[in-house]
Amino acid sequence: MNNKSYYFIAVLLLTFLACSKEKKKGTDQALKQFTYHDVEPADFPKLNIEGVNFPEDSVILNQWIHDSDKSKIYLHGWGIWTGITSLTDQKIPGDSRNLRVFETWLTPEEMIDSINNQPIKRSNRANLNKPNQFTHFSSSQQTVNDSIFESVSYSPAASDFAIENKIFMATTLYDIATNKNKKEIPFFPKNAITIKPVFKLLPTSGGETLFNIAFWPGTTNKLEAYPEQDWDTFVTVDVTNQSGQKDSIYNVDDFIHFKINDEDAYFLNKEFTENSGNQFNAKPGDIAILVGMHVGTREITNWTWQTFWWTPDPANPPLPSSKAVADMRPNELQGAPSNYAMSVAYYMVDPNEPYEGQDITGEPNYAFNPYLEAGFGPGVFNDSISYIQTGEEQIKTYVGVRTNCMSCHRMATVDPNALGNKKNSQTPYVGNAYISRSDSLFDGQLLLDFAWSIQGNVDTTGLKKYIEEN
Repeated sequence: MNNKSYYFIAVLLLTFLACSKEKKKGTDQALKQFTYHDVEPADFPKLNIEGVNFPEDSVILNQWIHDSDKSKIYLHGWGIWTGITSLTDQKIPGDSRNLRVFETWLTPEEMIDSINNQPIKRSNRANLNKPNQFTHFSSSQQTVNDSIFESVSYSPAASDFAIENKIFMATTLYDIATNKNKKEIPFFPKNAITIKPVFKLLPTSGGETLFNIAFWPGTTNKLEAYPEQDWDTFVTVDVTNQSGQKDSIYNVDDFIHFKINDEDAYFLNKEFTENSGNQFNAKPGDIAILVGMHVGTREITNWTWQTFWWTPDPANPPLPSSKAVADMRPNELQGAPSNYAMSVAYYMVDPNEPYEGQDITGEPNYAFNPYLEAGFGPGVFNDSISYIQTGEEQIKTYVGVRTNCMSCHRMATVDPNALGNKKNSQTPYVGNAYISRSDSLFDGQLLLDFAWSIQGNVDTTGLKKYIEEN
């Protein structure tokens, strides 16, 4: 696949970050067939894990960062994962499985509905969106499912803030930038969490019980894209749960997963009827397995960033994770969530950088999700600023396997004068790099407190009239 192809993928997917919008509920007669049921967004649970608090005091977190106390940082990341994947006592119609905490959280469209005083009818998990149809994996062994589906959700603290401040509305963002003359939106509260789960779909409705998926073999040192098609690795998932991890066969219960229902299938298929180049036919009973998730928390000014992906050997995961990271998993992390690897980005450069400055040097801190960023090659990122200066050496970082969550999210902005356009941000994507909050890159832009999900879901309702009147 050439660089133009990956750039196209980036526009759809790397909005990284910015989720594709769900289809508007309440406007289609077909939706009346669905049984609506109240799902209440669940707060982060109280954990009895020694050394883990959420939200942690920023002074404590920043001390860990300053001291490069990675063990405490890793434990904190695992604590967040333990909390958001914990089971609630809530269920949805036709599903015997309890919802996990993160599955109850609101999506950008649901928050926008609330801002517009429309009732939220959360009867389900978040609808899955298909960012792009990747070229199918080519292997001399077997074909591997290499397509992904995604959603974006906010914790109750984050969604309450977004709704109260009408933060997805173009009129709000325009007012902050022009009438209030601010360069940044108000900060989210310290207990805010935003997530981007990524799933693969197993079409079990056809009667098959064994499915192959690619798994991450470890990173490459080459400055090039490294998509799933090139990993040349796969495991087989047994949806009958009768294989017991033998001969590279894993039970579906080794994954966080769920069966899609009629509503899931309806919205997913509707994605494809609107994009004739991507034909797909989801059916109730197909299984969605979680292969990765980005998780950010507002506990520190630059947010904490941790990303997770499924791995067949969670005790010895490859880079950008490590055995040292895996060794800090708490005993309280049990079941399917314990089968995921983690990488963290609590700073852009090692040792950690100041919030503002120039000529910052250090070692790279790569933290990316194999299922999301590894496939991005040169051409996706701005190559003139995607680098780390380590003394006299300059390390280029303009590919997905050299990215850092914090560096990328620092770039989240909107252009106040382009809020009604598709390209409403003028800041480029970057690899792992030190980006000062006062960088000239942000001149004329409104910083979004690291939330690309705002930029990708701006609601322009009433914008033209508001500008005319103001």
